[in-house]
Amino acid sequence: MKTDYATPASGQFFRTTRSACAVALLVSLAACGGGGGGGGSGFVGFPTSGGGTTVPPASDPPAATAVTFSGTAASGLPLSGTVTVKDAKGATKTEPLVDGNYKIDVTGMTAPFVFRAEGTVGGVRTVIHSAATAADANGTINITPLTDLVVANIAGRLAAQYFEGGEFASLTPDELKAESDALKAKLLPVLQALGVDSSIDLLRTAFTPLSSALDKALDVLRVSVDPATNVATITNIVTQQQITDDLAVKAAQDAGTTPMSGAGMETAADDITLIRKALTDYVAKFATGLPTAGELTPLLATSSNSPYNFRLSDLSAAEFANEEAADTSMVGASFTEVVINRINYTIDPVNNPGPRAYVEFTHRDKNGVAFSNNKGMQVVKGNDGVWRFRGDGRVLDINPHVQVSKDAVTGCVTTALQFSIRDSNPNNSNAAVSVVVTGPGLPPNGLRHVRPALAGDYWPIENGDGSNLYRLTSNCANLPTAGLTDSAIAAIPATPEYVFTAYTSGGQVAQITNSTTDIVYRQSFNARPMTLAEAAAAAYPSFTTTPAFASYNGGSDFTVSATGLNPGFAAEFFLNLFASLSDNAQEQADVAPSSGGTASKTFNLSVGSTPVFRNMYVSTRDATWRDVVLRDSRILPP
Repeated sequence: MKTDYATPASGQFFRTTRSACAVALLVSLAACGGGGGGGGSGFVGFPTSGGGTTVPPASDPPAATAVTFSGTAASGLPLSGTVTVKDAKGATKTEPLVDGNYKIDVTGMTAPFVFRAEGTVGGVRTVIHSAATAADANGTINITPLTDLVVANIAGRLAAQYFEGGEFASLTPDELKAESDALKAKLLPVLQALGVDSSIDLLRTAFTPLSSALDKALDVLRVSVDPATNVATITNIVTQQQITDDLAVKAAQDAGTTPMSGAGMETAADDITLIRKALTDYVAKFATGLPTAGELTPLLATSSNSPYNFRLSDLSAAEFANEEAADTSMVGASFTEVVINRINYTIDPVNNPGPRAYVEFTHRDKNGVAFSNNKGMQVVKGNDGVWRFRGDGRVLDINPHVQVSKDAVTGCVTTALQFSIRDSNPNNSNAAVSVVVTGPGLPPNGLRHVRPALAGDYWPIENGDGSNLYRLTSNCANLPTAGLTDSAIAAIPATPEYVFTAYTSGGQVAQITNSTTDIVYRQSFNARPMTLAEAAAAAYPSFTTTPAFASYNGGSDFTVSATGLNPGFAAEFFLNLFASLSDNAQEQADVAPSSGGTASKTFNLSVGSTPVFRNMYVSTRDATWRDVVLRDSRILPP
């Protein structure tokens, strides 16, 4: 039986925060057609049709003509959140995004403007910018990582700093055009290779995410900026070609930059469509009910149809198909926020025997409730040219969490990292006796987890309390923690990456049985851990139980009713009764809440004698998939 009392059990195979790769910022080449309609604006600084500027009459001025901007905010996928516009005098206005689209009224505000879209893209915190002048009034201004880069080039520093400083009163149409045109020139061969028209305006060409030729470019290009050097890097995920952009160098001085090559993109445009189709074909099997395992297997990569074998969290294709064929949360489900992070066409008989794409997606149930955020997944091209789902390819089940928890009795809070590691099939990884996790916020030599006595159990932290919960800080009395300060936690990167390295008893990196492949995996979170102050302010669920938790000894129904849940995410219910190492029981369930944020779960556990320890929790999630947990743990007096 499992004895990891601090660990949320996780029964879903498509589930939270599985990430093997660093999550790079996904580029949307949004730019907006229809801009430039600036005549007769009716607010300060906008040109009249005769070429002058509006001058308020001496008395009884007419009402100002309404002026709006609209567009799409996207970073490869539509952004969920808000758009804020700031004008030349520092005034701001904020509007919500609906499917990535916005419309904002700036009547009475003063041009020029800088826009900020902030929220989440596939659960990852994202902040991007764009800009407009008076000449763009009543036009389309989209907000993407590329428009963010245009603004950064104008500012000579991060676009976020430009927005916050508000020092853009002198921004001109010529500056926007020069930097936008210069960026397009660097990318044009790739854009054209993917079918994007050469006339595209990176600021003003309207587009609909996921339904145009431009979308294929959004899947291929990534932008990142090093804040220390103010140098941007643009990466083609297919060819791995990179070009850099020094924000301090203006377009006029940067004209000699060699454009990114379109070579090697010949099949990428078609393959991107087929990679997405492999996922939609799979989830379509659950459209009206549960399929048989036999119906799912042909859609999975196996030795009979592919140079790759299926493996997901240490499950084979047959094991996975059997589990999925019984998962009712998949009926009517959809895979949304599908992101292609890399396509590797370089054939290596050992490490990459066939074309392979690395993808991420969210599993939502029939009502749109998110059950899992799946990263590090692979779709591979078979011997017959068909793309199929391959799983994550791992021989260990790695399912990390960012977690804050509140004690239901005392109200104290804890912020933690949890690196859930299991090995359901030791035959393919029996050389591994420990896994060391390294990354931000952890000890310099990493956090060592050791193989448990019982196969399939969670690997506990070495020399710890028997759990895998690494508490960063807490205000709970007498609770051991790492002692990190809030400033140290706040300094952890926004999407921190961690490396999981398996070791043998001799201290060597462990390899998959009968192979030369090292057992080393990378995972990243959608957000950093919360500080203690943030943990104290978090919105925790609440629950009641029937009968009272303190009196439940098993052998009958135990109902937990929860409120205050995030209705967009499945809630997790957990109950554990512990009498001894050989006499204990536990159950975990993911439950979709109502639109009002309520859910319930009835347990019925049995143990052979009176429990000496009871542990339960209800967990919800914030917008970046961080666990927000209300926990009640009770040790019975001897």
